[in-house]
Amino acid sequence: MWHDPVALGRLTRWLLLVTALFTLWVAGRAMLERLYPIRTVVVSGAERADTRAAVRALTPNLSGGFFSMDLAATHAAYARLPWVRRAEVRRVWPGRLDVVLEEHRAAAAWNDRAILNTHGEIFEVAPWDGLPRLYAPEGMEREVARRYAEFVAQAARLDLRVEQVVMSARQSWRIRLSGGIHVELGRERINERLDRFVRFYPLAVAAAGPLRRVDMRYPNGFAGERRMLRTDPRALADPATRTASPGAGADRQMATST
Repeated sequence: MWHDPVALGRLTRWLLLVTALFTLWVAGRAMLERLYPIRTVVVSGAERADTRAAVRALTPNLSGGFFSMDLAATHAAYARLPWVRRAEVRRVWPGRLDVVLEEHRAAAAWNDRAILNTHGEIFEVAPWDGLPRLYAPEGMEREVARRYAEFVAQAARLDLRVEQVVMSARQSWRIRLSGGIHVELGRERINERLDRFVRFYPLAVAAAGPLRRVDMRYPNGFAGERRMLRTDPRALADPATRTASPGAGADRQMATST
């Protein structure tokens, strides 16, 4: 071919054509960016202060015009912002970019290392004081989130809050409620046992006083460990009771049946 003038001429024309087309494409793209830039970026859904700060830092650095902006890369940039669970990005003619962010909603601390959101998903933010604590094997996030919501709803019937949920490796459940009430639920019939606790716990407290530990792993009742203050007359009157827990009040075992 290199000794064929006709073939060389044809190749040269093709190369010139391709070069011209590429030049026109580059020039046209540059012209479109000048004529149709992204003039306005509207971001909604950024409610947390650190998310808003990250949006303000990112938005001025977006590149490309209305036609040339890489939406996939722009979407990925917003989706990586702190606390952002999901991002939607779309162009609106003639020069606007709409960004809709959905932030994570913290439900509880997960294994003291991250946060569990209301969808049962883990996101890597350090827990802070005041969050309920969830402890469970990794990979059980959705199951724990589902159970946690059930526990919260049931505890609310007693005007109590769920402060801690523990799921063991054998999938046995234990919860701690406000007021330091520990409830053992075991592995089976969790909803039934919790409902029984809610129904009969007020009766047990009325009969025996505050309880600090309740074991619901009985077929038709539960066992409770009573909490008594140092100033409780019953504790002061009973020497055996006073020595049951020296220095911090006295506890006594009791059983309640339904």
